[in-house]
Amino acid sequence: MVEKVISLICEEFGFEEDAVNGGTSLAELTEDGIELEEIIRIIEGEFYVDLSEEISGDMTVAQVAEMLE
Repeated sequence: MVEKVISLICEEFGFEEDAVNGGTSLAELTEDGIELEEIIRIIEGEFYVDLSEEISGDMTVAQVAEMLE
């Protein structure tokens, strides 16, 4: 699941996949709250879940992936 989330984030935001790993925090991937909301929206759309109240910028990609399992 971590690889799916990494791939989705990289595809949508133009990051190189080797620059993002399970330990990367969402805050490292965003410049502001609007970008964080966009990441959340994209993940929710891809996995058909509602995470908006559960995700924060200090969470890692692996923690988000764990929530999706």
